[in-house]
Amino acid sequence: MDAKNLVGTTLDGRYDVTRVIGAGGMGAVYEAQHVGTGRRVAIKVISTGDLTKDAQLVGRFQREAKAAGAIDTQHICGVLDTGTDEANGFPYMVMEYMVGEDVQQLLRRAAPVSPDLALRVVAQTCLGLQKAHDSGVVHRDIKPANLFLSRSDGGNVIVKVLDFGIAKVKMETASEAGDAGLTRTGTMLGSPLYMSPEQARGMKTIDHRADVWSLGVVLYEMLCGRTPFHHIDALGELIIAICSEPPRPVQDFAPWLAPEVAAIVHKALKTSASERYQTANEMFEAVKALLPNGTAIDEGMLISLSETQKNEVARRLTLPPPGENRMSLPPPQLMSQPPPALATEAGTTGGIAAPTERRPEVKPKNNATLLVAGAAIGIAIAAGVAFKFVATGSDAGTASAATSVPTETSQPGTAPAPTATATDAPSPTVSPAPQERVVRLVIFPETAEVMVDGEASTAKDGVVEIKGSLGSEHKVKLTVGKQTIEEPVVIGEGGALPAKLELDVKTGRAIKASTLGTATPTAGTAKPVNQNPAIEHKFE
Repeated sequence: MDAKNLVGTTLDGRYDVTRVIGAGGMGAVYEAQHVGTGRRVAIKVISTGDLTKDAQLVGRFQREAKAAGAIDTQHICGVLDTGTDEANGFPYMVMEYMVGEDVQQLLRRAAPVSPDLALRVVAQTCLGLQKAHDSGVVHRDIKPANLFLSRSDGGNVIVKVLDFGIAKVKMETASEAGDAGLTRTGTMLGSPLYMSPEQARGMKTIDHRADVWSLGVVLYEMLCGRTPFHHIDALGELIIAICSEPPRPVQDFAPWLAPEVAAIVHKALKTSASERYQTANEMFEAVKALLPNGTAIDEGMLISLSETQKNEVARRLTLPPPGENRMSLPPPQLMSQPPPALATEAGTTGGIAAPTERRPEVKPKNNATLLVAGAAIGIAIAAGVAFKFVATGSDAGTASAATSVPTETSQPGTAPAPTATATDAPSPTVSPAPQERVVRLVIFPETAEVMVDGEASTAKDGVVEIKGSLGSEHKVKLTVGKQTIEEPVVIGEGGALPAKLELDVKTGRAIKASTLGTATPTAGTAKPVNQNPAIEHKFE
């Protein structure tokens, strides 16, 4: 039976299925209404052939419902019901219906985002994770696609943790949780780029600190637009790097970042779990100390970091060199008097506490044997890294050069710069040419034909790039079959205005959103038929 055939049916006699939200190899996610109450819900259904008879898969599916349903917090997507349809034998899970976008979509159109927004997202995620950990549940797959920015009434945005499909419930054995299938199938439980070192090693003693690592990777990506090991393509090499190499300093890619924020990132990404934040709540307190105006998120904050902020260069965080027996950096301390806040692009007064003093450099213990061994290991690693980056043409040198700040002192042997004299003719004043910018506009449906200023444009993953000067207006035309809309899009300081343009194929009208996923209950992923990606991607 095809998954789409469920539209128009009543699942298990209780849920009228109205449309497909997303579909994949395992089944589909539907929008439905409860027959008795009329409540709109999202239902995940396993409906593909023999998969309904796969005991391990169905067990994992039921474990997701159990893990998420047992945790009472607004920061975890609520599971309302679960069961198996008697008519066709399809296991299903009923979840709250949400409007918004996930962090992966946010980064696709707006990375990097402001440190203020990134820290607020992490703070709210920590609250949800702490509730899960207190219930004995470790998520094990924290990544941008599993953090949903749900719009509530009044324009507030609530971060909700999604998809506990590979969660480890404390009372279960490793084999019951699916670890035994790792060796048998050759697949990995979790997303490699966000996987903690202990997960990469296949350890069976994984605990809640693995989620802290993964959340550190998400924070790293929000701040600089890439993950720590984004440059590695081969899975084997990626696993070795995660287990043995400290991540590149986040300030290499985000020189504007305050050292106090960088310290949080690198403490969360300690290779040894004992050196990380020991609980999600501990990480929350460290983040909260840098947010004097609170952790609430307004939909107007969901925009790119401004060019002005990108051009800033902050003081560097001192990190121990690779190869040393490094000590954990202490978390940033809350200041007695809150410093001036950084204004956000949305015009709010929220911001990050400004740095006030240099954090002391952590010194290794005074042990001769340790120093000699550390120096030898450091030289070996440095040589290997140097060879690797020369051989692969990495952007390491470019990034380092981009973050260096010239000094005013002349170098020895360099002639001093000529100075102006009274006889020098004044230079004519020339207005600088408007700087060309590239902004990203999310379009829906993704299959729509797109014209920008009369020229055909290609949408990649539901995103169209528009080039022009700041403030310039561009005509965007979407066509699906006989339905066509044409709307103006302005290049703003924080990105495209509006950020999303949707063609309602039923009415032929345009639906615009100043931030993605805020104008209509059907907002969400840019994929066809999927307007709630947070509950879809596991079926692909």
